[in-house]
Amino acid sequence: MEKITVVGHSAFDYIFIVESLSSKNQSSYIKKWKKCYGGGGANISIGIAKMGGKSRLYTVGGKDFKRYENFLNKNNVEFILKRSNKKTARAYIFNAGNEQIMYFYWGSSIEMKNMRGIKSEYLHIAPCHPKLALRMAEKAGFFAFEPGQDLKKFEKKDISYIIEKADIVFCNETELRQMSKITNLRRKEVIVTLGDKGSLIYKSGTKIPAIPCRAVDTTGAGDAYKAGFWAGFMKGCEIEKCCKIGTAVSSFVVEKIGAQNFPSMKKLSERYKNYFGEEIDI
Repeated sequence: MEKITVVGHSAFDYIFIVESLSSKNQSSYIKKWKKCYGGGGANISIGIAKMGGKSRLYTVGGKDFKRYENFLNKNNVEFILKRSNKKTARAYIFNAGNEQIMYFYWGSSIEMKNMRGIKSEYLHIAPCHPKLALRMAEKAGFFAFEPGQDLKKFEKKDISYIIEKADIVFCNETELRQMSKITNLRRKEVIVTLGDKGSLIYKSGTKIPAIPCRAVDTTGAGDAYKAGFWAGFMKGCEIEKCCKIGTAVSSFVVEKIGAQNFPSMKKLSERYKNYFGEEIDI
């Protein structure tokens, strides 16, 4: 089986369930909170490994990263790590019903700009420093690009260059509108995630419905989707089926607090078959 390299953040997520999102100069009560392993790059790598794939994470770890290293090893994720004396990146996430606000502290991830990049036959570029994204794109064979929350850090010419080279682009509706102003996306294989409305294969206009579930925390739902997508893709599934697998995986992750609550293959297969009426076959 081919190995997928994932480049992106590793972070500690501090996730809060609150009564309401506070407005300026107001406060709200915290119902519960939890510290979790997170970061888009790490989430996707672990998800791929949990579904029987082979992943390699290219990331930065701070001086407080040792426990995360042990966690990656435990989950059979190979990793190439740039070490830093800064603290590992943090995400502070506040959930109130279907609403969410996130604040991201780059910490050691700022050193991504100095990473040289590595060659990879299959690559997923998760949100990361634009300089590293460019270096990885230049050295990749087949790759997917996902600018995510770091889109605003990219210059227009760099976004255009990476999208032109990319085989697949992942984005949400807001990112789609922003990138469409910069470059022509109609020629690309673009997968648009739509939250609880499912996802869209942009080129064909095919919509993949979300699987109904009781969402507690949507942190990492998009990462879970991409992990499921890659698990299907590397087994030779067509794009539509890859998206369905991604949808099924993400439906499990949102049911608990944290971005890495991946299902067993048995539970994933059962939910997939019950909703889509076919075998998952991965």
